[in-house]
Order: sequence, then structure tokens, then C-alpha cells
Amino acid sequence: METHPIKNDEMNLIELFWNILFSWRQIICFGIIFALLISGIKYLNDSRKNRQSENLNIEEDIELSEVQMQQVNNVIILMERIEEYKNYLSSSSLMQMNLYEKPVAELQYYVDSDYTFDFTKENKNDYTSDLITMYCNYIQSGELSSIVIEETKLPVNQADLNELWSVSQNQNSILIRVAYPEEKKISSITKSIKRQLQKKETEFQEIGAHKLKLLMESEKVIVDNTMIDRKSQISGNIATFATQLNNLKASLNEQQLAYLEKEQKSEDDTDDLQILKPRLSVKYVIIGAFFGIIIICTWIACKMIFSSKLQNSEEIRTIYNARLFGEVYIPPKKRAFLSMIDDKLLSFKNRKRKQLTSGQQISIAVANIALSCKQQGIESIYITGSEYEKADTETLNILKQELSNQNVKVKDGESIYYNTESLKEGTKIGNLLFIEQKGQSIYDEIANELTTAKEQNSNVLGFIVFV
Repeated sequence: METHPIKNDEMNLIELFWNILFSWRQIICFGIIFALLISGIKYLNDSRKNRQSENLNIEEDIELSEVQMQQVNNVIILMERIEEYKNYLSSSSLMQMNLYEKPVAELQYYVDSDYTFDFTKENKNDYTSDLITMYCNYIQSGELSSIVIEETKLPVNQADLNELWSVSQNQNSILIRVAYPEEKKISSITKSIKRQLQKKETEFQEIGAHKLKLLMESEKVIVDNTMIDRKSQISGNIATFATQLNNLKASLNEQQLAYLEKEQKSEDDTDDLQILKPRLSVKYVIIGAFFGIIIICTWIACKMIFSSKLQNSEEIRTIYNARLFGEVYIPPKKRAFLSMIDDKLLSFKNRKRKQLTSGQQISIAVANIALSCKQQGIESIYITGSEYEKADTETLNILKQELSNQNVKVKDGESIYYNTESLKEGTKIGNLLFIEQKGQSIYDEIANELTTAKEQNSNVLGFIVFV
């Protein structure tokens, strides 16, 4: 045997995959631990911020007279009024439109009632006005606006849409006016309204026989002077209230200003407390579990990459260029917790291999050894290994008995690299069979044994690996 190279650090991805699967207990434990850890840290952090916010609110009460309190309340009312106007101008779809180029569609309907009056008979009350009222109420109701929003997929709410259209009546006719910032959408809105009114025509026949006739439909762009004046009025109100607010604030003393500031801060902190209210976050539980799984999988991969121990039996051939007589599976001690999962994983891993018992594997390995000894005229062999003293005793006894049955004399002992008696006995016999163990035998020690055997001119028959 010429050389004994050291381990190649190239990772076997298939072996890594199975190592991770067989470590499912550690994966579950790390997932649970980090899920609790990360979510617990988040919970404690939220609790700390919540306590800080509560502590900031514990201040001395500021006492004001009834007159002073009324002045402060007037300031608060003005501030709320200004905020309401500003919110309306910024959020209302109608106020956001270009009122100088306002797209408008008009639908004019006529309610043609079948009601007749006959002087010669007893007559029922005229139901025409009731029909017109029912139609107007339906058009202004939230039912129609919600249907139109859903059908046309408008990005507005009911309040905005109801503000964008209007309905009026004149005797037996109904006029519907619809506005919308996007001119292309108006056609879709009017089509939806017409469909719904057509359905209502059938339903309202119960009130009285009639026909709902569309007399006129038009689309145009107008200058809405009424809404322009309304928008200007609201902006003017904001400016007027702002002036009044400044004057009122100027008349407040330091104590009143401090009370006002405290009230405003209290409202803001109330909103913050709702956000910072401590609770166990499912999001951070999932993040923690994922982080824990990544850590343990990385650890398993690093252990495999940087391991100094034998990873699989094929490395005997690839690293040491030695003969492998076979591998013998040593059943691990059953774990009490869900050991059936390990059995299922093992059977799935070996699904493409013919399953052999440990006894059959020993028989095949012994047959290979016996044939090799017969070809070389060998009668006695010495069994050793870098971790021979830790090998399964029962399996070794079966192996030695099988070799004896094949007329091969057997002696055994600990590592020839560390044990002098074993070195002397092995050199005396001259034919060595090494027993190594997956996950226990160290690469360097295997190489040292092979080097020692070469230096003593001993014949290395090959290896058997316990897996």
C-alpha cells in the first residue's frame, strides 16, 4: 500500500440530507426552544416599552378653575374642528376632483304608472308617488352603492360614492347625476345603476303595475361652481378657526398650556399603548422556530464537513485505497421516544437496496475473507482496529466464530498503533484484518495503523466497517 491520504472535505449531500432527517429530535427541540426564546424576548421588550409609556403618563395633576377649564376646552374643540375639515379635504373623493373639469353622467327616468281613475267605480289610491319615493330611496341607499362598488371595483367607500352622485325628482321623472374623477369609470357606474334599477322594476311591481323608462342618458364635463364655493368655504373656515385658535392659545396661561399639552400627549400615548400592548406574536414564534431549525441544520452540516471521524464505509476505498470486505449494521439501542419514526426513516433510506440482516452481512464478509485467505494461502489472521475495544462484542464473537468455521484461525487485539502487545502479535501473524466503526474511527488513526502495518511488512487483508 503506497500512501494513505487524509480525508477529502467534499461534502456528500445525500449523506447530509439523511443525517439531518435522522436528527429530527434535535430539530424539533431547537425549533421549540428558539420559538419560545425569540417570541419571549419580543414579549418582554413590548412589556418594557408599555411600562415606560405608563410611567411617562404618571404626572402631577394640574388643577384649573372652571373658567380656565372652559377656555382650554374651547381650544380643544377648535383643534378638533380644524382637524375634521382638513381630513375631509384630504380624504373626500369629491374634494380631490378637478371641479373645473368635472366628468358627469346623467340618467333621466320616467315612471309610467298603470294607475287609472274611473268615476263609475270605487278607486284605489294613486301609488305613483309612492313608487317614485321608493326608487329615490333605493338610489340614495347604501345597498345600491355597495353593489356598484363591488361590480365596478371602485377604490372608494360607500360614503365617498354617495357623495359623488345625487338624485332629484320632478313629478313622475327621476334625474340621477353621477360624477367620478376617472371619466372612463363613469360608463361602468351608469351601466351598473341601470342593471340594478331594472331588477328593482320587477320587484316594485308589487306596489303597483308600472314601467320604468329611460328617457335620457348623457355624459359631459362641467364646471361645478356649487362645489367650488363649498370647497372655498371649508378652506375659509379652516383659516378662520386657525386664527381663533391662535388668539385663544395666546390668552392661556402657562398652567393651561401645560394642561393642554398633557391632554394631547395622553391621546397619542393611548394610541401607542394599543400598539405596544404586550402579546405573544405568532409571527415571532414562526421566525424563532425557523431560526432554530436553521442553526441546528447548520451545526449538523458543519459537524459532517469538519468531522475527523469515518462518515461511511465507502471512504475505506476512496481515501485509503484498501479492500472493503463488507459492512455490518449494528442496530442502535432503541430510543424510548417515537423510535418507530427512526425505523421508518431507515427503511425509506434503504428502499432501493436489498435488505440483509446483520447475520447475513457477517456471512458475506466472512466468505470474502475466507476466499481471499485461500487464494493467498493464509491460515491465520489477526483482527484489530483503531477503536477495536469499543466495537460490539456480540457481533465480533459471531464474526470470529464464522471465520473459525471457515478454517481460518483468528486472534484479535487492540490498535497496533497504541498497544505494543497487539503490534507484536499482529506482526508475528503477519495478516491483518481491520474492524472500523462509522462515526467513531478517526481518519488519522486509521492512516497510522496502515502506516504501522506497512513499516512492519504486514499484509493488510482489508476492512470490515460496523455501521
